[in-house]
Amino acid sequence: MGVRVRRPSPELRPVLLRAAVVLRRWWPEMALGFGVVIAILGPVLRRGFVLRYDLVFVPDPPFGAMVWGSGSELPRAVPSELLAVGLAQLVPADVAEKLLLGGCLALAAVGAARLAPVSHPVARIAAGLAYVWNPWVYGRLHLGQWAVVAGYAALPWAFSWVLGVLRPPPDGFGPRRRSAVAGGLTVVLGGPAMVLAAVLACAPALALARQWRAVVAGAATLVGLTAPWWLALVNRGGAVGLDERGVAAFAVRPDTPLGALGSVGTLGGIWSRHAVPPGRDQWLVALLALALAGAALWGYVLTRRRWPSAAWWGLLVGAVLGTVIAVAPAWPAGLQGMVALVEHVPLAGAVRDGTRLLAPLALVQAVGLGMLAESLATAGARAWAPLVVVAPLVLLPGLAWGLGGQLDTVRYPKEWSAVRADVNGDPAGGSLVSLPWSSFRAYRWAGNVPVLDPASRAFQRPVIGDQDVLVGRDRIRGESREADRVAAALAAPGDPGPALRRLGVRYVLIQTDQPDGAQVEARFANAEVVRRDGALTLLRLPGADFVESTGRVGIVPLLGYSVLGATLLITLLHRPQRA
Repeated sequence: MGVRVRRPSPELRPVLLRAAVVLRRWWPEMALGFGVVIAILGPVLRRGFVLRYDLVFVPDPPFGAMVWGSGSELPRAVPSELLAVGLAQLVPADVAEKLLLGGCLALAAVGAARLAPVSHPVARIAAGLAYVWNPWVYGRLHLGQWAVVAGYAALPWAFSWVLGVLRPPPDGFGPRRRSAVAGGLTVVLGGPAMVLAAVLACAPALALARQWRAVVAGAATLVGLTAPWWLALVNRGGAVGLDERGVAAFAVRPDTPLGALGSVGTLGGIWSRHAVPPGRDQWLVALLALALAGAALWGYVLTRRRWPSAAWWGLLVGAVLGTVIAVAPAWPAGLQGMVALVEHVPLAGAVRDGTRLLAPLALVQAVGLGMLAESLATAGARAWAPLVVVAPLVLLPGLAWGLGGQLDTVRYPKEWSAVRADVNGDPAGGSLVSLPWSSFRAYRWAGNVPVLDPASRAFQRPVIGDQDVLVGRDRIRGESREADRVAAALAAPGDPGPALRRLGVRYVLIQTDQPDGAQVEARFANAEVVRRDGALTLLRLPGADFVESTGRVGIVPLLGYSVLGATLLITLLHRPQRA
């Protein structure tokens, strides 16, 4: 008796047909996106948290003060923290972390592959892989800056909107328009620096084409999408007292024998020596990386006739501007100019870590390598095309398999959940101070890797901690007025409890497994011990209870996210008139 195959219903056939067409057309990008996630994040795609420098996720995160930008620190985590916490309401927080990390890498690879003006599958893979597999991405992953990588991943999608403006699709609402909306929303996750990188990549092309309406529309869209963090910044008083020493501390550092310019030209030069890929200090690796960068630029020259002239020149101009800003502090005159800029121009701190602005250069090189691979594949030199694909892998093997085994998953001790329940279950207002007074922690249960204090994300109420950052031997002053006042109270002799209480502090969390942690509790003579569990001690300061609730969201965060939502709605529903 034969097996009877049931045919799909007439309503389902168009959907299946379209899915088959998409799969057949975009299989190289899909395979590439899946491949880079497995190759880079393979060893951590299991349960548990990846804790590393700025990469901090906590179990069951609340919609706390950091999400809304109303905490003691600058609203750098707005709106990226809302995305992370919101996703963690749907899936476990450690799964949400992997989804965001993997999504950033896949989005970057697929975006660059589809942006490159090539059709050969090998060429598309070469472009996408080059955009992900480079020292820039290695450094940001090493430092745990997933939101910066998200902004980087959005850049090809944002530039696709530029191409759509200069060469509109027939219906006026093609894939480039939809992807540009997604790209614009994602690029703001990276904060002011990655928004500036997107402006450098997109604005010159529109200006060269005299598409002033598109410039205004793009600027208005960015203002709307970034409303949560600039409104939060205005609500703080607007003034940001950046430490001018941070310009030198976060300036480009040569990580190859080629000097600052050669390091930046090969997408390196990050300020942290720990975030430099292994082997970059060897002459052979440096020269081969420089040769690959030169070949990529030659490949970009070959794309001259495949893009509108304004788009081609515009992206190149953006890459040059980003490179100049990044490398300028390496020389005394440039350093002085950057210090003056940071002192007198609001939000100029976005250029303090200038190597983030190498993102347009990375996109130029990725598109160029894709074009070079296609030229070789179609010019009778097919055997050489795969070499262009694997060259980034050969020059940077340390990016594979969790940064060469540096990434690992850990689980929080049980006492964190218990303390979090005590604090978040208290409806009274007041903030929490996290001690010892240090911005970074190193936990034995997490491999002693430096990591930002998880307390700021674990509690509903505002958490005040040290905002200063140690870069080498230099202590770079933070930008939190609340933290400065708390630091002064802690520096005074005697019991700091009364002074902290006057500053609105209700709880003190002491992490006794950190340096000097065991001696801190003795200073609080009159504090009530709420819980002493494992390496955590929770104290409640005496005095009248605060009447305000910790769960209330202020008007400014609601306004910011309302503007963001309205901007998205208008952008998606507006259909430009066809000429």
